[in-house]
Amino acid sequence: MNWNIETGKQISMGISVVVMALMIIKSRKIWKENLFFIIGYILLSLIDIFCYFYFKATNRSTEIFFVIGFLILVFFLYLLYYFRLIYLPLLKKIQLILLAIFIINIGIMFYIEDDLLHHFSFSMLYTDILLLMFSIILFLYQTFNSDKILELNNYLPFWISVSLLILFIGSIPILYFRTTVSEHIYFFILFILNLTSNGILILGLVWNQQYRLR
Repeated sequence: MNWNIETGKQISMGISVVVMALMIIKSRKIWKENLFFIIGYILLSLIDIFCYFYFKATNRSTEIFFVIGFLILVFFLYLLYYFRLIYLPLLKKIQLILLAIFIINIGIMFYIEDDLLHHFSFSMLYTDILLLMFSIILFLYQTFNSDKILELNNYLPFWISVSLLILFIGSIPILYFRTTVSEHIYFFILFILNLTSNGILILGLVWNQQYRLR
């Protein structure tokens, strides 16, 4: 497969910039409810852009930025985002347990993995994704059993959840088989997942705007 990896990365970064710009433009309307997700998304996008140019300029490893920024800070912000969204007492307690497991897992990973800060841990990533998926399931269960189900098109947290589900569930198979597929196929699939995920985010942001203006 003849896929230009560099072009794909640049397009993905460009789309991320568009999403960040939309979030900033609509900040007064969406930040109160979605603050932790927005901070996490912007942080991840800035890390990705910084590491792209940093590696091209220095040819040095960027693992530490992704371990601290992505595996720890971004996932913590995403889990905290769902902790704030969930209001049913039982579900909120479960989400608090998921947050505790996340923090405990960080300690375990630092203990059992050698030099974690300088090598990207896929075991830690899979655990983070699993915890996030459980969080989204709790949130969707709450949403589908509330009045919010009547206005899903205009409910940004729903579209954020769909976007995250597509991105991370879709990433698991290709990440698991990353050593057995060609580099071009690997990055092409990640590009498609990123494109789809960000497209859903943009759709949610636009529809949220239409709802607010009524």
